[in-house]
Amino acid sequence: MSHRVFEPKTFYDLAIHVKNQLFHIIPQELKQAADRTCISRTYYAVFLSFRDKILVLPFQNAELRRRIERTNDAHAIVAETIRIIDADIGDFIVNLRKLRNDADYKTDIAPSPDKVAYAFKIANEIFSKSAFIVSKIKESDIISAWSKIQRRRQKERFYLE
Repeated sequence: MSHRVFEPKTFYDLAIHVKNQLFHIIPQELKQAADRTCISRTYYAVFLSFRDKILVLPFQNAELRRRIERTNDAHAIVAETIRIIDADIGDFIVNLRKLRNDADYKTDIAPSPDKVAYAFKIANEIFSKSAFIVSKIKESDIISAWSKIQRRRQKERFYLE
């Protein structure tokens, strides 16, 4: 991966700033959009931080690298790889993605302030352990994660048929 011109964690910093410094001046009709944006930006701060750090690791599997760089599979690969190193943090990433999906796509329900606070809390926990986790990742972990995802998808297809 080439030189980074954007630090993904700044999405989290922005979300915190919006919630803590700007939320009180946002018009009432925009507060729900602000909460949704905070959750979404928090997820992308976590996901892109890990994805970018994984992509600078030396690994040989070009197809897997392409999947992480350019496909929707990257979300599952990153979370599953992190689960191999730290199951709790991997689960937090999965929970954060679910919160993000709900915030971005479920327009029939409003995200509660508790969900925004939870997103911030788990992101903070994830960031506090990210350097250690990344230092432990090996190519074999990424390959194992991708294999597990493929097996799970195959099983899901079997049950749907």
